[in-house]
Amino acid sequence: MKKLFILTILLSSHIVLAQEMNQDFLDSLPQDIRDDLENKTKNQAETERPVYRSLQNQTELKKRELEDLKARLKLDLDYLEKRLSEDAGNKGNDYELKVFGSDFFRTYQSTYMPINEPNLSPSYVLDFGDVLEIQFVGQQSETNIFEIKRDGSINIENIEPIKLIGLSLEDATSIIKSKIAAAYVGAEAYITLSNLRDVNVLVSGNAFNPGIYTVSGNSNLLHVLGIAGGINEYGSYREINLIRDQEVIETLDMYDVLITGAYKSSVSLRSGDIIFVKPFKKLVSIDGAVKMPAKYELLDGQFLSDIVIYSNGISKHADLNNIFLERILDGKIKTIPIRNINQFDNIAANDGDSIYIRKHLFKSVNIRGAVSRPGTYLMADGESLNDLIEKSGGFTLNSYPFGAVYETQDAFLINKMANEKLYEQFLENIINASQKTGTTISTSILEITESLKDTIPNGRVVVDIMDETASKQTFLKDGDSITIPEKSDNIYVYGEVNYEGALKFEDDQDLDFFINKSGGLKENASMSSIYVLHPNGDTKRFEMGRKNLFRNSPSKEELTLYPGSIIFVPRQIDNTVGTRMAAQAYVSILGNIGIALASLSSINNNN
Repeated sequence: MKKLFILTILLSSHIVLAQEMNQDFLDSLPQDIRDDLENKTKNQAETERPVYRSLQNQTELKKRELEDLKARLKLDLDYLEKRLSEDAGNKGNDYELKVFGSDFFRTYQSTYMPINEPNLSPSYVLDFGDVLEIQFVGQQSETNIFEIKRDGSINIENIEPIKLIGLSLEDATSIIKSKIAAAYVGAEAYITLSNLRDVNVLVSGNAFNPGIYTVSGNSNLLHVLGIAGGINEYGSYREINLIRDQEVIETLDMYDVLITGAYKSSVSLRSGDIIFVKPFKKLVSIDGAVKMPAKYELLDGQFLSDIVIYSNGISKHADLNNIFLERILDGKIKTIPIRNINQFDNIAANDGDSIYIRKHLFKSVNIRGAVSRPGTYLMADGESLNDLIEKSGGFTLNSYPFGAVYETQDAFLINKMANEKLYEQFLENIINASQKTGTTISTSILEITESLKDTIPNGRVVVDIMDETASKQTFLKDGDSITIPEKSDNIYVYGEVNYEGALKFEDDQDLDFFINKSGGLKENASMSSIYVLHPNGDTKRFEMGRKNLFRNSPSKEELTLYPGSIIFVPRQIDNTVGTRMAAQAYVSILGNIGIALASLSSINNNN
């Protein structure tokens, strides 16, 4: 067993070392590719460690892998959730709704420590334990501290005991001043509340943390309820009672606080008070096209129209022809269509009722460039690309619809993942090639790899907007955008030619003509793979012979070039990267160039 253990270690070490690359080779690479290769080999070494590693290490490795995955994908989760919600279309998930008001108490300080904050409000009611500071000004000036005794009085020299218990601070101040003025000729008194009493209050019922709490005497019912963590899942937000001497002396309705902002408690807490949270009676859900979907608590005698009010009313996206009430009847959940929302005025609420108001699935889409009114438009569900063009006032006289760039969020996410996967494959090939004796990585491969890493994914979808039928059948989704460039008189040539850049487009000229006008091919040019990106987003690959003649005579349609077409001549590549991978990389890189040129044209047009 020991030999097997040592052999396992040796084999593992060999695997890890096999992934390590020569430092001279690493130093020859561009910095960003070098960093990615080092990280990749490090991760491979981690995953190929022996299976006897500790559970903790395995957990940490899985965490790192998960974080790496998140960092690579960087998916817009908000967008995906919104898209799933739109696709669901009709029915909300009732169980996911929060109880209205449940977030309120999360912001409260939760502590069992007494809270002593002086309260200088004149309405504060004095009781045993409060401390007053009285400053005498006159023939003899001094300041004294007086604590209210159990009998509710304070004793001032040469003055009979003054009963203060149950008096407001304002009334107590008036009485003390009059007593001192009568006893001391020419004397004046200034009274302040120096310290507050502590009271012990019992919180019970359906509170989140029921128990006995020590709080200051100026605390109110809502304050103590917050310290106790608020209300549990069974508690009522509408009936919270303050009980003193077995009588309810105040009832708190949290909806007064949360909806109207009205809470004025005139009752100061005393030791022995009980705050009792009753259980809820009727919990009703409302979801869909309302401004604040949630579960709301209704009292006896309230109607379903009240929950619409509590939810801040109907949103502008509401489909008032699709309103449904789900109610438990005879042990079954029945869906009741509501033909008019005013019916809710006469339907009394039952516990467990659920209201759903369907949303019109409006989409926010953008059109820019050579249209009469470029900008962002709100489109109804089922409206098409053709409808957007009509809303924007149609094309301008100088527009080039054939070069339109239509982009969607779905295509962006797919292209992003595809680019990242392709980049990973390039790194794998570089690693494999570096481990072969005498193998060198060609400059062309490194250039492709670096360009692919720097390529920002796009969400382009090839669509022929000049075909009205196709345009009407292209239905818009939220976040879609379309760019209409202006007409171009240029054709662009990049890559392994002697003079890169724009050339004046000339009708009836072929690929050979424009390459020759760019100074011809360089020595390292790949004549077997020349790429042409047409303005509409289509990419074609052509093969040329040594004398710049087409080997396989493509059809006339395949050879057609257009104003705004991009010709790209790559460098000859070796066998370390397959033709398919290189083609994928070039198509991705070319696509971004095409979008950049169209966007530049549209910006110039809008300005």
